[in-house]
Amino acid sequence: MISFLVFLAGIAVPSALVALFAGNASLQSVAALCAGASAFSLMAINIFLSARPRVIEAWVGGLDRLYQVHKWTGVTVVALVLFHEGVGMDLEGQIIATGLAKTSVDVAEIAFPVLLGLIAVSFFKKLPVIKMQRDLLPYGLWRWTHRVLGVVFIAIAFHQFFVKVPFSMNAVAAQYLNFMAALGILSFLYTQFLAPFRPRGYEITGVVKHPAATIVDARPKGRGIRPKPGAFAVISIKRNGLREPHPFTVSKIGENGEVQFSIRGLGDYTRRLRDAVKLGDKMTVEGGYGRFDYRKGPKEQLWVAGGIGITPFLAFADSLTEAETRTIRLVYCVNKAEEAVGLDRLRAAEQRCKGFELDLHVSQTDGRLTAEVLAGKVPFDLTSAGMWFCGPAPMRVALISGLKAAGKSPASVHFEEFEFR
Repeated sequence: MISFLVFLAGIAVPSALVALFAGNASLQSVAALCAGASAFSLMAINIFLSARPRVIEAWVGGLDRLYQVHKWTGVTVVALVLFHEGVGMDLEGQIIATGLAKTSVDVAEIAFPVLLGLIAVSFFKKLPVIKMQRDLLPYGLWRWTHRVLGVVFIAIAFHQFFVKVPFSMNAVAAQYLNFMAALGILSFLYTQFLAPFRPRGYEITGVVKHPAATIVDARPKGRGIRPKPGAFAVISIKRNGLREPHPFTVSKIGENGEVQFSIRGLGDYTRRLRDAVKLGDKMTVEGGYGRFDYRKGPKEQLWVAGGIGITPFLAFADSLTEAETRTIRLVYCVNKAEEAVGLDRLRAAEQRCKGFELDLHVSQTDGRLTAEVLAGKVPFDLTSAGMWFCGPAPMRVALISGLKAAGKSPASVHFEEFEFR
């Protein structure tokens, strides 16, 4: 639904308003202006999405889904800008750009290549070689480029407001683009000047360097966050090299706002965190985000965790009570037995809740966890059950496709798009 609405507001409406009132303008001019108006509208929407509006997150089904829309909207903006620049406006003999109109064209000539360059940085970070060697493009640089995008948008807003076109734009089209300009600029200003006040202050009270993760406990200095089991939060540790905000799943939720994060060293930031974080460090926490929640699921559920993907299930297990009536099987897959995190809490949940059972699958001794092996571990009919998965995306794809091929597809499958992090 959100993707359709983004298409409607970002492409269909501005293009229709331009095309309907194009008059005798050439097809070249109409096509270029439709692409430019659409790129501008989509960029405004993307900046709005980057402000992490809570209402939109709840509607979309989680911040992870929202950021997937954000990513693909950015891809579309690049394509439309290239088209707009490549086709160009057919202005010969039609208008003479002077004053602010000429300045707006000059501004665009600078802003458009800068825009393409900044967005290219995001795609550069997605390349496989960069994923394997993350230090080639530090997160801080990537985040800085996203801040500059807001400044570029303001420049493009100036362009769209003053640029002359070879036909009369109707008032509705002009006001629509002005609205998009206001939406983008206000969202950018919010992210730079008001959003920094959203996080809550915390102090780190525990650091455990587990073989599979760095386990960080923290307590609020005032009012803490109140995440739901399975939620994630955006944290920033007040220490050199660790100040960049990063999202992590909350693996434990305390009664008074205490939180725990189990963080595996997969990138430059998380490796620095393992080496540098100390007891007593100050941090900020913003959240919780996400809609990864088992509580509205069916009576029979399969939870599958791959490696550090156990983190949301630890919070799930903590929330199980003696009154729980669901039948839940957690299959926790690790490479080595010593890599398992939170087994004591999972075993305690088994003792407390009769319907919950843990199956620890150690690949080193038990072999690869395939769809066939997984199905054999489930004591109920998967086709009427819900499946919650957290772990590597290739593992998820292989298991789901394997279950489908065997005619054992779960009635519903729930997972988060962790790739956006």
